[in-house]
Amino acid sequence: MALFELKQEYSGAEGTAPPLTFKDCAAADIDAAFFEQDEHADWHTVDGKDALVIVDDQRLKEHSAHWEAGAKQNFDTGLYTAYTVLYIRVSDYGPKPKVGKHLVLDKGTNRQRSYTILNCEEEAGVYRISMERTRQ
Repeated sequence: MALFELKQEYSGAEGTAPPLTFKDCAAADIDAAFFEQDEHADWHTVDGKDALVIVDDQRLKEHSAHWEAGAKQNFDTGLYTAYTVLYIRVSDYGPKPKVGKHLVLDKGTNRQRSYTILNCEEEAGVYRISMERTRQ
C-alpha cells in the first residue's frame, strides 16, 4: 500500500469538456500575466508590427577608447555593445527569425534602435530573442 493514493475520477456529463491540464493553464497565464499591458508588457513596434513585448536590457559592455578633441574616439569596435532580450508572442511576430538578422525596434520614433539577433528560442508560443547593438 502506498503512502498516498491518488484517485482521479471525472464524472462529467457526456459531451462536456475535460478538465484543463497544466499546459492549458500555463498557456492562459502567458497571456493573462506575462503579456499583461498594465503589469509587465509594453507596446513596441517590432520590424514594423505593433505588439505587446517585454524588453529586458541585460548589460552594457563598454569598449576601450581614447579622448580626442573633447569626445571619446573608437573606430574599431564602437563605444559600447548593449545586450538585450526581447520576448514576443510567436503569433505577433511570425516565422522564427534567423541568427544575424537585423531587427528594428520602435521604427520612426525617438526610441528607434537597430539590433542584430544573436539567438532565438521558442517555448510555449513565445520567442526569446537575444540581441546586441553596437554604438559607433
